[in-house]
Amino acid sequence: MFSEKYFRHFIFLIFSITLVRLIITLLFNLVPQEAYYWLYSQRPALGYFDHPPVCSYTIGIFTLIFGNNEFAVRLGMIIYSIGTAAFLFLLARKVFQENLLAFRTVMFLNLTIFFNIHSIVATPDAPLLFFWSGSMFFFYKALFEKESYANWIIGGIFSGLAIYSKYTGIFLFASLFSALIFSKKWKILFSPKPYLAIIVAVIVFSPVIYWNYQNDWASFLFQSKNRAQNIGSFTLNYFFQLVASQLYELTPLFFVFGIIVGVITIRKITTIAESRRFLFFFSFPTICFFFLVSLSSLVKMNWILPAYLSMIILIVDYSSKLTPNKLRIVRVVGIPTSILFILLNFLLIVYPIVPIEKGDTWTGWKEVAEKITELKNQFDKQKKTFIFSNDYKIPAELSFYTGFKDDILSANVYGEPALQFDFWFNPDDFKGCNAIFVFSDYDRFSKFDKLSEYFTKIEFIEELKIIRRGAIFRKFYIYKCYNYFGKIKGF
Repeated sequence: MFSEKYFRHFIFLIFSITLVRLIITLLFNLVPQEAYYWLYSQRPALGYFDHPPVCSYTIGIFTLIFGNNEFAVRLGMIIYSIGTAAFLFLLARKVFQENLLAFRTVMFLNLTIFFNIHSIVATPDAPLLFFWSGSMFFFYKALFEKESYANWIIGGIFSGLAIYSKYTGIFLFASLFSALIFSKKWKILFSPKPYLAIIVAVIVFSPVIYWNYQNDWASFLFQSKNRAQNIGSFTLNYFFQLVASQLYELTPLFFVFGIIVGVITIRKITTIAESRRFLFFFSFPTICFFFLVSLSSLVKMNWILPAYLSMIILIVDYSSKLTPNKLRIVRVVGIPTSILFILLNFLLIVYPIVPIEKGDTWTGWKEVAEKITELKNQFDKQKKTFIFSNDYKIPAELSFYTGFKDDILSANVYGEPALQFDFWFNPDDFKGCNAIFVFSDYDRFSKFDKLSEYFTKIEFIEELKIIRRGAIFRKFYIYKCYNYFGKIKGF
């Protein structure tokens, strides 16, 4: 039943959560990934080495309007989160034919940590979740309502934009064709409609293909061949790391629910309703794939996230049939635990209580930027000085918080790969300059012998401690390097 009451509840929930998220955007420094994608937006291109460009385009639009600040960088992600929730509500309403369970779907989605984080922090996952949810919605309409070309074409556009947001969007088509193969409507595989959706998606994604063509297929090789080279022998270490990360991302309630629903659905896969089978193939095969990969290689915690969207709808379906006693456990224990996890997560971000070492990626950036600005202004009076570090994180943060983005490099200074910085800078342009070298205790530098080959002298300047309520949260080590030789010493 399409009760207006629960539709109003949905609107109120989205409005309230969005208001809170807008406030939170102002309360903590950019994390390195956000600063990195902001740096993308300062150098618009059809593609980039690490990721496709939708996230950076979004950041570019809002920073152009509101300026270079944390709010503008993150605003687009909040808008994507509203769209994701709306599409999931509409899809759940079609599946359940009522607003109550559709509202519960969105409520459950917002009880996960992964959705709360990626509704604020600017990463490619926010647009990926939005376009993935839109793709599911239109493909569902194409299969279960009108098999019109329009739904297939719109589904193809959203799929293309999902891949244009992040390469893992390609799993959409693996999910779609799996769902078709095991559907009673499998004959659609012999019609042009699903292949038209692929063609449309490829057209939408084509700018990234063209960028790769221009750059020796650098991004495609990095995401395929280079990733494959990291696959090692069988080990359970990565598997348990992935289990722990997904327990965190989902919270214990939905992690347990997900396992239960997955087992039940697989056991009944031939007898369940077509709509539930559709949701299953947009979720659990992708989840299982990455868990299998984790038996021999590192799988990052956010790679699986889109697959959880349809899983949430299946969880709502399962939970709606629980006995009163089990429902009471969910309400008294499960949901409060999820809320507590989310509150603690944001408390640690907004008001750090204790150092969490490498888990803390947002503390101290303004302090180190202030110190580097002071030093660069001082050193520039003697000789032009550039800035660099041993990874992409510190250069990205300093680019955002110092305003010296055209003078900040990475490990390419001493001849090592530097991700997108390799495409932005030719280190030889800084030949003869002095430099400020910065690294942190969370990613210590141990190649001073190699670094010394590129400069006449390296001098320690300062250990900058980031202190909160008397505790040291992190340390930055600052060096001055004299007379850069360029890529090859003596040239």
